[in-house]
Amino acid sequence: MRKLNTLALVVSLGAAFVAGNAGAAELRVSLVGKSAKEAHAEILKAASTVCWQDVRSESLAVYLYPACVRASVKDAVSKVNNPELAAFTKTASVNYYALQR
Repeated sequence: MRKLNTLALVVSLGAAFVAGNAGAAELRVSLVGKSAKEAHAEILKAASTVCWQDVRSESLAVYLYPACVRASVKDAVSKVNNPELAAFTKTASVNYYALQR
């Protein structure tokens, strides 16, 4: 399996999409030498962190959180522009409720 050569990726929270916030949270993720599976896990973890911080106080957090994570992961994967990561992400099964903190 080929490793990713991307030095780092900033996972940006789609805060404007989720709660109408002007300032989106960001978390830097290093993907150096990671497989598509490892990179996906790192991106998912970062998206989970920034999304939960943003929506946990919202009355509709249970609905906003999964949508935020999905949008953030999709955005991050598109920025990496790695076909293996994109393919893995499309087939990955994610339990968004298990990710909540």
